[in-house]
Amino acid sequence: ELPGWRGEHVPTTTMFRALLVAASVAVAHACYSKAGTTLAMGDDTWVCLTIANSSDWTSNGELGYKRMAFPAKMDEFTKLEIDGSWESVDYSVDTLTSALGVSSGQELFMHVESEGQFSYQKRYRTTIGNAQAVTFPMNVAIVNMDMGEVVGITWDYGCFNCGSDSCAKNTYNYKGGTHSDGEAECYMNDADCSSNKCDMVVYVVWSGTDVNGNYLLSQQKRLSNFQLGDVKIKY
Repeated sequence: ELPGWRGEHVPTTTMFRALLVAASVAVAHACYSKAGTTLAMGDDTWVCLTIANSSDWTSNGELGYKRMAFPAKMDEFTKLEIDGSWESVDYSVDTLTSALGVSSGQELFMHVESEGQFSYQKRYRTTIGNAQAVTFPMNVAIVNMDMGEVVGITWDYGCFNCGSDSCAKNTYNYKGGTHSDGEAECYMNDADCSSNKCDMVVYVVWSGTDVNGNYLLSQQKRLSNFQLGDVKIKY
């Protein structure tokens, strides 16, 4: 069954929304199995967002996750958004936390996949400090290419839209530990969230070269290339 996404073209950005309740299984294999093909600028590809109830994928315990697949065109600056991924401060009535068996005080993690490559993980919902419930709603993923082949996925770091009091490190490996090279990024207090503010949003850019050796251009739009205040970020 195809994901419940709709796409629209707006200036400089391709936008795709997926409905949380319509998570795709049939096409998600395009993200975590390597197709063996090489891509040119504008070629069709897939990007997947995976949300899990643990950062430890090596444990013998049961791991719950949802994976959503989005169609994309290589080297088009793209916004991916999951409608309904944040519904309530109360984990017991929120659709996503309930579906993944996550209670208040526990965590949700997310990562990006494309053409058999995986990013490091990030927390989506968690607690910070004195049990303060927070959400990291927005991320920028960089799909790294070498002659049209996806060779890795990294993150664009920075606290672009918040002060130091709402900024924390947020990168994890697949064994449940923190990734030492991860830098800080913005979070929002759950009390200040609403679905239009804290639904999961991932911007995707591509960096490197396509199959024809052309240098990819969308990486120029990653947020770390702009001075603070130059852009207004909408989640």
